[in-house]
Amino acid sequence: MKNLLYTIAAVVLAATIISCNPAKAYEEEEKSLIDSYISENNINIAPDADGLYYIEQVPGTGELIKTGDSVGVYYTLFFLTGEQLQSNVEADTPYRLRIGSYEVIEGWSLGLRYMKLGTKARILLPSSLAYGPMGYGYYDYYGNYYSVIPGYTPLLYQMEVVELVRARK
Repeated sequence: MKNLLYTIAAVVLAATIISCNPAKAYEEEEKSLIDSYISENNINIAPDADGLYYIEQVPGTGELIKTGDSVGVYYTLFFLTGEQLQSNVEADTPYRLRIGSYEVIEGWSLGLRYMKLGTKARILLPSSLAYGPMGYGYYDYYGNYYSVIPGYTPLLYQMEVVELVRARK
């Protein structure tokens, strides 16, 4: 009888802990933000298996970009509210990266694989493909932390591939 009471108490405690998981609330809020954005902008494209939405605006030419290829990209980063966060469109040179490297968020490597040289597209990323539950920020010289992208924040990138160097075989 005593063991049964301990088992019931353990099950109730586990259920309470699981139901109080704050991450679940943030994940649901993020999903709601994405669903609202998709609805308000009349986007009829389903997300891929990773949750990425790829919205092509101008098709490129040639073959799709592959892992290992190097690309030059002009991009603008937005919150789903429309607030612009960052852009390199006015820069003299594009942002250069190797697809599949650790120098960029996973969503970039996944999204760029849908593109070709010359492609312009919007890529909507859930936080799991961007900066995740921790978000992105930085510390200043005095040790103060500044949050730039809060955790569980979906992001929208406007991208154009302007350079492509194929990986050597």
